[in-house]
Amino acid sequence: MPARSYQSLPFEGFGGGVNLLDKVDAVKSSEAIDLLNVLFTERGTIESRPGYNNLTPSELTNRAESLSPFYTASGTRQLLAGCGSRLETVSTAGAVVASATGLSGGPWDFARVGKPNEEVVYAGNGIDSLRKWDGTNWTNPTVTVDGAGAKTGIKAGSLCVLPAYNRLVCGAFSGKTGGPGGAESSPSHVYFSEEGNPEAFESTAYIQFTPGDGEKVQAVITWREFVFVFKESKFFVITDQARDSENKPEFVFQTIETGVGLASPRAVCIHQTGVYFMSREGIYRTTGSEPEQISNLVEPIWSGDTSRFYKQGTLAFPFISNCAMETWDERIYLSFPTSEANNRQLVYSPNFKWWSILNLPATAFATFRVENETELVFGYSAGEKMIGRHKTSYTNDDGAVIKEKWRSGWFDLGSADIKKVRASKVWGTGKVVMEIDKDFQEGSGKPEELDLTGTSGKVIGGEGTEGGEGFIGDTSGGLVGKERRIAQRGTVFSVLLINEVLDNEFSFHRNELLVPGLDEPSRITS
Repeated sequence: MPARSYQSLPFEGFGGGVNLLDKVDAVKSSEAIDLLNVLFTERGTIESRPGYNNLTPSELTNRAESLSPFYTASGTRQLLAGCGSRLETVSTAGAVVASATGLSGGPWDFARVGKPNEEVVYAGNGIDSLRKWDGTNWTNPTVTVDGAGAKTGIKAGSLCVLPAYNRLVCGAFSGKTGGPGGAESSPSHVYFSEEGNPEAFESTAYIQFTPGDGEKVQAVITWREFVFVFKESKFFVITDQARDSENKPEFVFQTIETGVGLASPRAVCIHQTGVYFMSREGIYRTTGSEPEQISNLVEPIWSGDTSRFYKQGTLAFPFISNCAMETWDERIYLSFPTSEANNRQLVYSPNFKWWSILNLPATAFATFRVENETELVFGYSAGEKMIGRHKTSYTNDDGAVIKEKWRSGWFDLGSADIKKVRASKVWGTGKVVMEIDKDFQEGSGKPEELDLTGTSGKVIGGEGTEGGEGFIGDTSGGLVGKERRIAQRGTVFSVLLINEVLDNEFSFHRNELLVPGLDEPSRITS
């Protein structure tokens, strides 16, 4: 009888992200059935997520629920925060430098509008007339309507700009007289300012988008040369403007009525590949035509139909209006609540198609250059009423451990028989606890810490002994390989990786399980 050898059964990288849709024993070896606070690279590597710290050194009066950067050509960098009944302007040092108070509450939306020698941002909540920030003061400007001045300002809750004509676009009204100068408004109205003048309006420059359908305009947003107007089960794309016989503006748009719309006013963002938004069924992408659902692999976040191995919670629909989205580092971030306050984020890479889950306590996000690099800033949804900064160089969460986890699916190694995992070979950096469970039983394996630090380029020891460990050669520029002996018998297995060490940045590049076999090993690297 031939001598018994070991067969190497590698994972095909780890870049598949989380898969909550397929059965736990049918997912790819590159996918996880549960994870938290890990991200992935184009090479299929698991990495620790960055941490966060405080931007504001002391608490704000109210929680920051909406955020927007404000930059000027002269070099001014400020962060604008919608905080319920207050608007705050925060410096790069985190100090509040100006406030607007006595307002009716949020959430707020912001739009930057430029005129010659003037750089301003308008803020709206759908109830109060728009507030304007000019870098120094918050003001409550009046507007002109058909050339008549000193009229009450417009009371819109969502704002953007029609790029080709530099018109301020105003939607998401809460009252019946929120139009410019107290003009009629409704849940379906969208008003347009005059070209280049956000405080001047023509009384006919508006559209009612499918009035009487029982839905409200949730948000207006600009992507490239287009303006997107979202309702709850449809959206509209404004592509151009024309003039009627009286030289009044008319706006050219198309209706995308597929039953898919925006479920939360802040759950929409732009990326170079399109507009991303959350409906009541999942996340979609559109470039102006019918939307494409991209969240199939994480659909149970909305349906609640998750496996017992998934531990990170699902969307709490009674608080769906808290959801908020932003783009940072070429990834889409959706902050959502599993109870009342936002406590989880779905992260999506449009370039590499993976999903991950984080646990930042984030009401809403914005990108902001606090120093030189662009950071992801967010209002804290729990604890102190602060603004946080999520930065690539941070290795903890305001002094606390970032708890990270990745669990593979359950696999039978190509055989339904009982088999024995004899050893595991891993390559990576930092420290990580590894556990190999068997037969759909969580905690059935022995957790062991793998220390992949301080041994770069060296071969230490041999292949280890039963229950022990040894190092294998490192040929990849700082990547450490390690073999750990295991004695785990079962029919199916799952690999669990955990990190709960303060300031420990780990990466996990490759994993191979070795099982006894009669044939020579078939080694496939990943």
